[in-house]
Amino acid sequence: MARIAYVEKENAPDNVKAVYEQLENTFGLVPNVLKAMANSNELFMGFMPFLGAALGPSKVDKATKELAILTTSKLNGCSYCTAHHTAAGKRAGLTDEKLEASPDETSPAFDDREKAVVRFSKELAQNIAASQESLDELRKYFDDGQIAELNMVNGVFHVLTRFADTFKVELER
Repeated sequence: MARIAYVEKENAPDNVKAVYEQLENTFGLVPNVLKAMANSNELFMGFMPFLGAALGPSKVDKATKELAILTTSKLNGCSYCTAHHTAAGKRAGLTDEKLEASPDETSPAFDDREKAVVRFSKELAQNIAASQESLDELRKYFDDGQIAELNMVNGVFHVLTRFADTFKVELER
């Protein structure tokens, strides 16, 4: 059982209900982590555009984002986010070998570009900041805008993993 209540649609303020309806139309459900976050209406409403931008179309392809997210989720020990983003990674085209290999940046399952992403994500999770060497390696494959984006995608999931794990958010049935 979660350590915090879920704000169900029938009990949600109108602005949250509108977000829930968009989520239901897009994903067929409202993820429990977002129902839990909705306990703070103002922060939930501010967070949702950031999450949408992080997961939406951008200069970084979906598979790369999912590799970064999965690395972050595993390193932060969040089974909820790991389960969701293992499935999302598969939908984005990541192989089972790559999904299982994360967060091992030395795994032969990854090409050099993917190893750079995993290393960068791992350093952010373990050290808060990435090393110059990690940034130099990323620059072989990504421009500064893409690197900034990868950093922000990781940041969004540091928030989500810590929230979901702190409150023991349950996987949807």
